[in-house]
Amino acid sequence: MHGAGTGSIRAMLNGLVEPGSRILLHKAHPYKTTLPAMQHMGLDIQYADFNDSAELENTVRAQSPSTVFIQHVPQQLGDSYSIEQTIERARSAGGDNLRVLVDDNYAVMRSHRIGVEMGADASALSLFKLLAPQAIGAVLTDADSAGRIRRDNASAGAQVQGPYAMAALRSLIYAPVALASHNQTVLRAVDEINAAIAAGDLPFLAGAYSAQPGIRCIVLLFNHPVAEEFLRSAWRNGSPSQSVGEEAQFEFLPLFTYLTSTFLKATPGLEKYAVRINPLRGGTQTVMRVLRAALADSDFHAAVRA
Repeated sequence: MHGAGTGSIRAMLNGLVEPGSRILLHKAHPYKTTLPAMQHMGLDIQYADFNDSAELENTVRAQSPSTVFIQHVPQQLGDSYSIEQTIERARSAGGDNLRVLVDDNYAVMRSHRIGVEMGADASALSLFKLLAPQAIGAVLTDADSAGRIRRDNASAGAQVQGPYAMAALRSLIYAPVALASHNQTVLRAVDEINAAIAAGDLPFLAGAYSAQPGIRCIVLLFNHPVAEEFLRSAWRNGSPSQSVGEEAQFEFLPLFTYLTSTFLKATPGLEKYAVRINPLRGGTQTVMRVLRAALADSDFHAAVRA
């Protein structure tokens, strides 16, 4: 699909959900382009806390949605629901006609199974985030649903063809290795940062954590509300200020940036005390070099004093 993750979600919704029907989402802030896609279809959007299995089942029975939409990676602090169990409980309450769709962006090749492998009707994902050419995504579903999506995109201009299609397939060979290496860098960097904090070598920091607030990364917590000033310092000292598309083939420098918008909306005030680092193709030494330089920056210290 064209449009990477967002385009794949839209294609999945268009191909498997009737316009104007009712859809059930987790009671959290949806991804910024997912909600408009549903609103443009005139869907009746309802919410339930997927962390509470009883609430999920009761809402499915009471609201009778045509579709349950699940985001595989956490949307907010405290999300702990099992994707497989959520699919099973939704189906047990909604019956065989209930559609279950999963946004598997950032979960592919990081989890043992994705939505369609756990009983969902379809999974949408970005191949752009798996080292494919820009703006390429995919929908995995049954043959009938795939046929509807193909018919909706029957124009040659809507097809992913030729070298772009081949490059997307080739990217799947290397992406698992790249993601495994990325994860090891996250874990090693967290250990090194916490050791330096314990030794008193990294001022202002309270701790570092390996986490996946939407994207697999290092989360830094500060003991003072200096996150904004720290990021500006990191951008002066080796980190890009924004990404082309996180984890895309173009990214290689470690990215020091804000927590994802869905997490910040769910936890107001957290943006003053927490940031995240995505190592991308950088190693632990590069992460530590930028971190130490940002904390030692004279303009950063002046801004904090002010």
